[in-house]
Amino acid sequence: MKPVLAFLVAALVPTCLMTLWYLYGQFTTFSPGDPYIWINTQKFFILCWLISLGSVVLLGVPAYLLLRWRNLVRWWSCIAGGFVMAALPVAIGTWPLRYSEFRTSSSFNGVWNLIDGVPTAAGWLRYAEGVFFFGILGAVSGLSFWLMLRALGSGHSARTTPLRDSA
Repeated sequence: MKPVLAFLVAALVPTCLMTLWYLYGQFTTFSPGDPYIWINTQKFFILCWLISLGSVVLLGVPAYLLLRWRNLVRWWSCIAGGFVMAALPVAIGTWPLRYSEFRTSSSFNGVWNLIDGVPTAAGWLRYAEGVFFFGILGAVSGLSFWLMLRALGSGHSARTTPLRDSA
């Protein structure tokens, strides 16, 4: 039961961070008295929660079981694993050369990211920023998972010691 609670916290922490980031953007874009800010934020929270929970279940649970089997559940393995498990799907899903055969061009805020299907330096930087952003969210998720496991007293993060004779 302890790991289940830790998994829920690992999904909730990045969801809250993303929602706060979204809410900040809403307040800087719209009037603070706009009631739709809270409706949109609630929908965004639910979407983030579902994505985060799905990622934790599909990627985090098998990773934890593997790390536990190898007796490697440590703070650094949870942080590194969280970073990789969050960054890798984003890196694959947003790969800039995926549609290079269409030879399209795109810009963001007046800066060209893609010209004739080839990413520019700004495009690669934008790609790396996005991957790193989600990787950091994954690392925070992994850290919160490890801290929760530790707070609940799960003994999987410590090396096993041989049993002693009680007599």
